[in-house]
Amino acid sequence: MIIRKPMILYYDNGQPERGRLLEKSVSHMGITCVPVTPAHFRQTVGHLAKLKGFPAKPQSPLEMPPSITQEVMVICHFPEKKLEELLTAMKQGLVPRVALKAVLTAQNSFWTFAQLFEELYEEHLNFYSQDDSDGTQSTCEEEE
Repeated sequence: MIIRKPMILYYDNGQPERGRLLEKSVSHMGITCVPVTPAHFRQTVGHLAKLKGFPAKPQSPLEMPPSITQEVMVICHFPEKKLEELLTAMKQGLVPRVALKAVLTAQNSFWTFAQLFEELYEEHLNFYSQDDSDGTQSTCEEEE
Protein backbone atom coordinates (compact mmCIF):
# COMPACT_ATOMS: atom_id res chain seq x y z
CA MET A 1 0.00 0.00 0.00
CA ILE A 2 1.29 3.44 -0.94
CA ILE A 3 1.02 6.04 1.78
CA ARG A 4 1.06 9.57 0.43
CA LYS A 5 1.67 12.73 2.39
CA PRO A 6 -1.36 15.03 2.59
CA MET A 7 -1.14 17.83 0.05
CA ILE A 8 -3.18 20.79 -1.06
CA LEU A 9 -3.17 21.93 -4.68
CA TYR A 10 -3.78 25.66 -4.50
CA TYR A 11 -4.38 28.35 -7.11
CA ASP A 12 -4.11 31.81 -5.55
CA ASN A 13 -5.82 33.79 -8.34
CA GLY A 14 -3.13 36.46 -8.31
CA GLN A 15 -3.03 36.77 -4.51
CA PRO A 16 0.40 35.38 -3.59
CA GLU A 17 0.06 36.61 0.01
CA ARG A 18 -2.93 34.25 0.45
CA GLY A 19 -0.84 31.38 -0.87
CA ARG A 20 1.99 32.16 1.54
CA LEU A 21 -0.46 32.43 4.43
CA LEU A 22 -2.07 29.11 3.52
CA GLU A 23 1.29 27.39 3.18
CA LYS A 24 2.49 28.75 6.53
CA SER A 25 -0.74 27.80 8.32
CA VAL A 26 -0.80 24.16 7.09
CA SER A 27 2.91 23.33 7.16
CA HIS A 28 2.89 22.72 10.92
CA MET A 29 0.05 20.23 10.33
CA GLY A 30 2.28 18.10 8.08
CA ILE A 31 0.49 19.23 4.92
CA THR A 32 2.33 20.22 1.76
CA CYS A 33 0.93 23.14 -0.23
CA VAL A 34 1.57 22.84 -3.98
CA PRO A 35 1.01 26.03 -5.99
CA VAL A 36 -0.98 25.75 -9.20
CA THR A 37 -0.23 28.26 -11.95
CA PRO A 38 -1.99 28.98 -15.27
CA ALA A 39 0.52 26.64 -16.95
CA HIS A 40 -1.12 23.79 -14.97
CA PHE A 41 -4.75 24.57 -15.87
CA ARG A 42 -4.91 22.01 -18.73
CA GLN A 43 -3.20 19.25 -16.72
CA THR A 44 -5.30 16.60 -15.02
CA VAL A 45 -5.85 16.89 -11.30
CA GLY A 46 -4.42 13.36 -11.04
CA HIS A 47 -1.17 14.51 -12.62
CA LEU A 48 -0.95 17.56 -10.35
CA ALA A 49 -1.59 15.31 -7.32
CA LYS A 50 1.27 13.07 -8.51
CA LEU A 51 -0.90 10.00 -9.03
CA LYS A 52 0.63 7.09 -10.94
CA GLY A 53 -0.81 6.73 -14.45
CA PHE A 54 -1.46 10.44 -14.98
CA PRO A 55 1.28 11.74 -17.27
CA ALA A 56 1.70 15.40 -18.16
CA LYS A 57 -0.38 16.48 -21.13
CA PRO A 58 1.61 18.12 -23.93
CA GLN A 59 0.70 21.77 -24.31
CA SER A 60 1.27 24.22 -27.11
CA PRO A 61 3.14 27.36 -26.03
CA LEU A 62 0.81 29.31 -28.35
CA GLU A 63 -2.34 28.13 -26.59
CA MET A 64 -3.76 30.53 -24.00
CA PRO A 65 -4.64 28.93 -20.66
CA PRO A 66 -8.29 28.85 -19.64
CA SER A 67 -9.49 31.59 -17.33
CA ILE A 68 -9.82 30.74 -13.64
CA THR A 69 -11.22 33.71 -11.77
CA GLN A 70 -11.19 32.56 -8.14
CA GLU A 71 -8.83 30.80 -5.79
CA VAL A 72 -9.18 27.01 -5.77
CA MET A 73 -8.09 24.36 -3.27
CA VAL A 74 -7.90 20.63 -3.96
CA ILE A 75 -7.35 18.46 -0.90
CA CYS A 76 -5.34 15.34 -1.79
CA HIS A 77 -4.30 12.18 0.08
CA PHE A 78 -5.89 13.12 3.41
CA PRO A 79 -6.85 10.48 5.94
CA GLU A 80 -10.24 11.24 7.50
CA LYS A 81 -8.74 12.51 10.77
CA LYS A 82 -6.37 14.90 8.95
CA LEU A 83 -9.25 16.21 6.80
CA GLU A 84 -11.30 16.90 9.93
CA GLU A 85 -8.29 18.69 11.44
CA LEU A 86 -7.94 20.91 8.35
CA LEU A 87 -11.65 21.77 8.15
CA THR A 88 -11.79 22.54 11.88
CA ALA A 89 -8.75 24.83 11.52
CA MET A 90 -10.54 26.63 8.65
CA LYS A 91 -13.70 27.09 10.73
CA GLN A 92 -11.61 28.46 13.60
CA GLY A 93 -9.84 30.91 11.29
CA LEU A 94 -6.43 29.25 11.78
CA VAL A 95 -6.25 28.37 8.07
CA PRO A 96 -7.55 30.75 5.36
CA ARG A 97 -10.97 29.80 4.03
CA VAL A 98 -11.27 29.06 0.33
CA ALA A 99 -14.77 29.05 -1.16
CA LEU A 100 -13.97 26.72 -4.06
CA LYS A 101 -12.51 23.53 -2.64
CA ALA A 102 -12.71 19.84 -3.46
CA VAL A 103 -11.31 16.56 -2.25
CA LEU A 104 -9.41 14.51 -4.83
CA THR A 105 -11.60 11.62 -6.01
CA ALA A 106 -11.33 8.79 -8.53
CA GLN A 107 -13.66 10.78 -10.80
CA ASN A 108 -12.18 14.28 -10.60
CA SER A 109 -8.61 13.02 -10.91
CA PHE A 110 -9.30 12.63 -14.66
CA TRP A 111 -10.52 16.21 -15.04
CA THR A 112 -8.24 19.07 -15.92
CA PHE A 113 -7.73 21.67 -13.23
CA ALA A 114 -9.79 24.08 -15.37
CA GLN A 115 -12.66 21.56 -15.61
CA LEU A 116 -12.62 21.09 -11.85
CA PHE A 117 -12.78 24.86 -11.40
CA GLU A 118 -15.81 25.07 -13.72
CA GLU A 119 -17.62 22.34 -11.74
CA LEU A 120 -16.82 23.94 -8.39
CA TYR A 121 -17.78 27.40 -9.63
CA GLU A 122 -21.15 26.19 -10.99
CA GLU A 123 -21.91 24.27 -7.78
CA HIS A 124 -20.98 27.30 -5.70
CA LEU A 125 -23.19 29.63 -7.76
CA ASN A 126 -26.11 27.20 -7.65
CA PHE A 127 -25.81 26.65 -3.92
CA TYR A 128 -25.54 30.31 -3.00
CA SER A 129 -28.12 31.60 -5.48
CA GLN A 130 -30.93 29.45 -4.03
CA ASP A 131 -33.79 31.45 -2.59
CA ASP A 132 -33.52 31.88 1.16
CA SER A 133 -36.54 31.10 3.30
CA ASP A 134 -37.30 34.83 3.59
CA GLY A 135 -37.49 35.21 -0.19
CA THR A 136 -34.16 37.01 -0.63
CA GLN A 137 -31.31 35.69 -2.70
CA SER A 138 -27.88 34.84 -1.35
CA THR A 139 -24.68 35.79 -3.10
CA CYS A 140 -21.36 34.01 -3.31
CA GLU A 141 -19.71 36.57 -1.06
CA GLU A 142 -22.05 35.81 1.83
CA GLU A 143 -20.29 32.51 2.59
CA GLU A 144 -17.22 34.10 4.14
